[in-house]
Amino acid sequence: MGNTSALRRKWELTLALTLFFVVCYAAFCGTQQERLSQQVFRLRVVANSDTDIDQAIKLRVRDRVLTVVQPLQAQATDQQDMKNLLRAHMQEITNAAQREIYSCGGTQLVKVRLAREWYPTRQYDTFSLPAGWYDGLQLRIGEARGHNWWCVVYPSLCFNAAEGETTLTEDERNFIHQSGTSCEIRFRTAELLGNLRKIVS
Repeated sequence: MGNTSALRRKWELTLALTLFFVVCYAAFCGTQQERLSQQVFRLRVVANSDTDIDQAIKLRVRDRVLTVVQPLQAQATDQQDMKNLLRAHMQEITNAAQREIYSCGGTQLVKVRLAREWYPTRQYDTFSLPAGWYDGLQLRIGEARGHNWWCVVYPSLCFNAAEGETTLTEDERNFIHQSGTSCEIRFRTAELLGNLRKIVS
């Protein structure tokens, strides 16, 4: 009887310690994602619908907006600087997106704003961004019920989508290195935490 009681206490202690380390690790991963979210600024373009035409318009709007945003990226020194620059050029960005929709024969109106949104984990060729809440530039076309397209506009990790180029600066390569595959396990944990926070909120 005494051996059974001792064994039970041993298992309870092991379970408590395991739970303690899991909670601590989860808190660490959540902190890492929060820290990362303070360094990046994202772009999200939501299509009117999932029809081929609306999806094509979405990509045309993306390309047009990037031609306006990219010169601002070169001026930004941090995330807050990028926010301020985008806020100052919000009307220009909106006008560019709307003109592109009209040039494609569309009639939908586009809504542009700075927003803090929940993003799922995004797997790029050489690194991942964990799920969580991020600040970004949001463009919603028409009913905004179609699939969206997103990237990172600060630092500039959209890979010059408008021109199809994939050249990265030294700073961008450093960012990718710091956020690379060595962090994959932490990012997966952060994704689970991000999904949980999304459900709770």
